[in-house]
Amino acid sequence: MFTQGHLTRRRAVDPRDLTFALIDIETTGLEPRHGARACEIGVVRMRGDGTVLDEYSTLVDPGRPITNSEYHGITDLHVREAPAFADVAGDVLAYLAGAVVVGHNLEFQDRFLTAEFARLGVRINGIPGLCSMVTTRIQLDRHGYRLKNVAHLVTGEWPGGLHRALDGARTLGWMLTTMIAEAPQPLFWAGPSTMDFPAYPRTGRIAPRAVETRKGTEGWLASLISRLPNMVYPPTPQPSYEADYRAMLGHALSDGRIVGDEATRLGLLASRAGLTQSTARVIHEEFLKEARKRAEADGVVTTTELRELRRAAKELSATHLIGDLEATAATARARRSGALKGMRVLAVGESGAVGGVVDFAVENGAAAAVNPTGTVRLVVAEALDDADPRIVKARELGIEITGPEQAMEILRAEIESAGLLADARGAEVARRLSRETAPVRMRGGPPEWHEFWRPRELAPAEYKARFVTRNNDWDTRSAVHRKTAARAGSAGQSGCATTCLAVGGVVAGIAALLHHVLS
Repeated sequence: MFTQGHLTRRRAVDPRDLTFALIDIETTGLEPRHGARACEIGVVRMRGDGTVLDEYSTLVDPGRPITNSEYHGITDLHVREAPAFADVAGDVLAYLAGAVVVGHNLEFQDRFLTAEFARLGVRINGIPGLCSMVTTRIQLDRHGYRLKNVAHLVTGEWPGGLHRALDGARTLGWMLTTMIAEAPQPLFWAGPSTMDFPAYPRTGRIAPRAVETRKGTEGWLASLISRLPNMVYPPTPQPSYEADYRAMLGHALSDGRIVGDEATRLGLLASRAGLTQSTARVIHEEFLKEARKRAEADGVVTTTELRELRRAAKELSATHLIGDLEATAATARARRSGALKGMRVLAVGESGAVGGVVDFAVENGAAAAVNPTGTVRLVVAEALDDADPRIVKARELGIEITGPEQAMEILRAEIESAGLLADARGAEVARRLSRETAPVRMRGGPPEWHEFWRPRELAPAEYKARFVTRNNDWDTRSAVHRKTAARAGSAGQSGCATTCLAVGGVVAGIAALLHHVLS
């Protein structure tokens, strides 16, 4: 299905201008000729400069029991409502079209995709392909070329979720584009040009796998969404399972928090509903809007209702939808705990100046009084009218009576003296010390993985000697054992294309490939 090219130091096409389709496949075994089938496919389309263009991911019903769940975590339960390969074939082709297809051990993906499309009577040849494992072997001199090892070497981070097809494809893209951008010597694409395919019916059905979620710092639902593909044109969710997802969301949030088991159930329903990152966010925001609408139905959002909305908004990563309610509540809290907390101010008169003083006092924690009582601290009046009974009563109680300007001076002085421990220089001192004690960044230098950069890339004969002939020279007993074990257990072996290092598959045709590319 694929005609492999190569990333080489010899000048050719700048890979930063190309579109790559990073692919990872989880399967029910190692060999399609022994009955193994694809059970999950993940594709990330991105430019060689690292710009992600689109994502695609779905579980696939293999049409047979899954007996190797311990390797990738996919069970019969996960694929019960998943589309068959015939339902996703058109979409898979669309995501591979017009791109260089990249796999870590691309021959593995080639075998399975060829077999799956052959069952549908579809045969496509000549798709440009790149095996990242071969590339790293040719360019890097180090022990261990599994994806997790080379990804950690090149990116500096240990990848997670490599037995989830979408995460595997994301890691592969990150590693490849980092290598292209930071290589000590420029790398160029030497291989076939990208190609389009004949139109094949597309259903748009997906069942992304949202598993192994973590609460982390962002919450369970943020983790769930990150497991879903970020598709440019997301399909419409399956109505019945979308309704189940909304209902489960309400049940999970009814006590104000989501726990692990609830996140697992939501992940299963998200898969069956065919949710993507964008459709899941829409559902979450609609859920919160509906809850707010119910809270506002009687015209008042109570403290209890606001607390529930706040918890739900945090879990749903949608706090922006209740920002105005939070601002109102924050203002109220500030008033209750302001510097003038405990002071009662009485306004006599209706002038703007008097009203402004009272509003200022209330905003800083004071309370507006209606009549002069023993708890009133200050009376603000435009004029001292002894005919006003409130002025008379205030004088009898010994309450201070002032005009608006003097009242403002009194209130500001009260605010400034309210904090016994406050120091206006404190913030500036803290900022200065923060700058002084901040860790000094190490001077920039080449990435650590450059020390494994080969002085020159391997020639075909060298590659064959190091990675083909040496691995085929095992003793006869080992070879017989491997052959027997492969036939007996291929249906139950790991089907992860990014970590399976089946030597025979990787090296098939490799000498001819490298001779074509490097000669």
